[in-house]
Amino acid sequence: MNRDQILRRHDEITAETDAVIRRGKEIVAKLESGAIKPEDPQVKEVLQQLIERRRIGTEFNAELSRLADEQHNNTHTQC
Repeated sequence: MNRDQILRRHDEITAETDAVIRRGKEIVAKLESGAIKPEDPQVKEVLQQLIERRRIGTEFNAELSRLADEQHNNTHTQC
């Protein structure tokens, strides 16, 4: 992954996560108003989406760490 790909992927992940967070806020508002009950399928769905976003973020961070280590090792080998 080059720098542009990393930045583009970061932007995608951020936009997707922001959308899920907005949806989560809508669900919370509906729960608070009594419009839906905690057992409503929407609640479980948004929870699963948040869990998935966390997994994707963790994988992305692991890939960034691997790339940083690779670059660090390449820099030190060239000296």
